[in-house]
Amino acid sequence: MGHAASCHSLPVARDSAAMSDWTLERLTVRVFEILRDELLEVTGDFTPGSDLVGAGLDSLAVTQLMLAIEESTGVWVDESLLTPENLETSETLAACVHEQLQQA
Repeated sequence: MGHAASCHSLPVARDSAAMSDWTLERLTVRVFEILRDELLEVTGDFTPGSDLVGAGLDSLAVTQLMLAIEESTGVWVDESLLTPENLETSETLAACVHEQLQQA
């Protein structure tokens, strides 16, 4: 398999003052809550480490998720970074967004 695109490859942040408040832990919780509460129909055993595709994440949900993340954080995740590796779990996606926030 090829290498996944690195999250730090593209600067996409807009408001760095507000973005500094987003720790990796807060981002992980926010991504997880969006998925659990708004986008996916999941059971009680869904966790931040759960497989997102297995939980029903599809291309429409990814688009909605990216919009919700942008609304929450002010960062837009470039499509090229939405690799299977980065979309594996809430944790991996939050780590990708966090890297972009740090590069801003």
